[in-house]
Amino acid sequence: MIALTQMMPRRWTIGVSTTWLVCTICFSQTTWRHSDYDKITHKNFRGNALFTLTLDFERLDYPLLHAAIFFVTNETRVKNKRPPLTFALALERAAYHHSKRMVEQNFFSHENPFDKTRQTSQQRAQLAGIKNPMLAENIATHFGIQYQANSPFYPVDPLKGTFSYEPGGTLIPPHTYLSFAEAIVKQWMDSPGHRENILNRQALQLGCGAYFYYGEFHNMPKFKATQNFQLFRVIVPGRATDRWP
Repeated sequence: MIALTQMMPRRWTIGVSTTWLVCTICFSQTTWRHSDYDKITHKNFRGNALFTLTLDFERLDYPLLHAAIFFVTNETRVKNKRPPLTFALALERAAYHHSKRMVEQNFFSHENPFDKTRQTSQQRAQLAGIKNPMLAENIATHFGIQYQANSPFYPVDPLKGTFSYEPGGTLIPPHTYLSFAEAIVKQWMDSPGHRENILNRQALQLGCGAYFYYGEFHNMPKFKATQNFQLFRVIVPGRATDRWP
């Protein structure tokens, strides 16, 4: 999943990987609300100051992060002559819970090997309240800081998960909500299978979810993320046993 190469003493590079399955509000507002999807779209979300906030790994606004990924994905679809997708809370719920369990149970796969009730994306969608799941799913890992993959870097404070490109240099800053979304969508778009899911002409609805963790290598800040696309027919709502945290 992660290619790690030692370049010289205390100087490292890390590459990222993905896998795939054939998957104006007032600036005084401080958190994202799901009702904001009614007035924010891929056309105007970049004017929302919330998305320019820097990620605080101890106090993350997960709905805001998911919204940023959602809107950048729709923006990407429109640039490629595809219609934007409709937001679906049930798909976000399924995506979030899969990302969370991938972190907590330490796996990276479309299939959960630890829970037979949520082994497949279809099962997870049903737990999230979808009676007719017909899903495509993308998953990925990505850095929480603005590190350029495969670039040499130096750990600064392993306890805090801080890094620099030069010994004693400026710390590599955390992503903003927007820059993280741009980076992970680009990562997916650079992979043919992920790109196919994002640009799927049969996709109708989308929900995105991510979960933060400190990686094993010097506490590198990272996320595991999931995109769930509903294909062919719009969601028929059912009873959700998974709840929004």
